[in-house]
Amino acid sequence: MTDTVVGWFSQIDTFVEWFSTIAATVLFFVTLFVAAAHRTHYAVMHYLGQCNVALSEPKFSNPELGKLDLRDRTFDGEKTEFERYEWYVARLVYALDAAMRLAPWQQWGDVAQTQLANHKHYFASDYYAKQDYLKHYSPRMRRMIQKQGAAT
Repeated sequence: MTDTVVGWFSQIDTFVEWFSTIAATVLFFVTLFVAAAHRTHYAVMHYLGQCNVALSEPKFSNPELGKLDLRDRTFDGEKTEFERYEWYVARLVYALDAAMRLAPWQQWGDVAQTQLANHKHYFASDYYAKQDYLKHYSPRMRRMIQKQGAAT
């Protein structure tokens, strides 16, 4: 009888080891999935925040709806509007940069290329180059901005 009890405890011990290993593996993958979902959520929230600004300031999201004068640093003839345009573009770049870093497995790079293309004349300007803004962004975003500037 003692051998039978020892055998049962041995089998229970083996079962517990297997169960623990499987549970730990499942927990690991669930944690990865949840982390990826959170990163995706935050990437989307960054971008949607920027979309809300674009909806309230359509002339800045598409500078062709206004008159951007890089030489005089005015937008629609106003210096304060040019300042607002610059802050709009900075916010756009930061939001897209954050989305690309948070969820690099998604297509945020394509979204960024499309959105940045509206501002290629600004990115290509001597004024923008002199401001030295590029150092504030990730290497990937810097390359994208430089590509837009070269596309003019």
